Amino acid sequence: MKRIAACFAVLVMLSIASPVDADHSRRTRLEVMSQNLYVGADLDRLLQGDPPAALLQTVEQTDFPSRAVEIAEGIDDFNPDLIGLQEVAIISVFDTTGTVLFELDYLDILMNAIAAEGESYAVAASVDNADVTLPVDPAAGTFARVVDRDVIIYRTDTTTVANPRSANFSTNFAVGLGGAELEFTRGYTMVDATVGSEEFLFVNTHFEVAGAPCLTDAGPVLCQDLQATELHEVLAEESAPIVLVGDLNAEPGTTAYDTFADGGYVDTWDLRFPYNDEPGFTCCQTETLDNVDSILDKRIDLIFISEDGLEPYFVLTTVVGDWDQRKTPSGLWYSDHGGPWASLYLS
Repeated sequence: MKRIAACFAVLVMLSIASPVDADHSRRTRLEVMSQNLYVGADLDRLLQGDPPAALLQTVEQTDFPSRAVEIAEGIDDFNPDLIGLQEVAIISVFDTTGTVLFELDYLDILMNAIAAEGESYAVAASVDNADVTLPVDPAAGTFARVVDRDVIIYRTDTTTVANPRSANFSTNFAVGLGGAELEFTRGYTMVDATVGSEEFLFVNTHFEVAGAPCLTDAGPVLCQDLQATELHEVLAEESAPIVLVGDLNAEPGTTAYDTFADGGYVDTWDLRFPYNDEPGFTCCQTETLDNVDSILDKRIDLIFISEDGLEPYFVLTTVVGDWDQRKTPSGLWYSDHGGPWASLYLS
């Protein structure tokens, strides 16, 4: 399943094999990726009155262990140095005694699948976001807990990391549910990374969905806009070059996107070679992932680089997971999101 990556490698060789660039062997090639793993069901159904048991049934149907094998194969195809993961869930069902009846740890499952591909990756940083517990069967005394995480993993034979840090956003979308307030807490992770001779800050995040309002003293404001502003201000305090990846839930032209595009960052999709009209859509397949043809129609999973410090002279980029080979044997797409990948040849 290496043919896609091999095609990119051919393009690279054609582009750099020239006397003008005879010293290309001393340049750094940096490869990064973002991938939303997909928790396995649309949590908005809770707000529409669907019982948690129905969502758990969908999670079982969308079968993350099988999907993780395909995600791992996609990672093996491209071997990025660093990957930002979103919706890295822990889902557990337990009873009133605290006995765990069922548990899926998406990170453990994925890391085992990557190791089975013969690749060596390790966790660099992680942040716990929303942590929600709801009754599944009150009569039987069972409950479900879902913990959302963003995680950075790195390829151990090409990359060194240090100083991991993370935080939750100060403003998050909240809604009343069953007499209680349910907060969809989101956050970000970052780590100092070195690949070859290049030192930089690698950042991973997951903003709130488009249209979700957060209340402020000035009235309702889109949560993702507030989260984008907060992260941009945090990163403004950093001196190292920055690679920012994630599910920003924001298309080009939106306020959250422009916070970075107009604020010292470049969207790597706009730097791609060969430049063409491919839309680079990353979202979204159906909730049950069993649609026959891909229906991705939004580009909201993004890779930004800061304008200062990183100077790519050649950029390859594509979306991983939007072709049929990345389906499970039962015909499920490996996530509701494709994963953007970028290879940056740095000056």
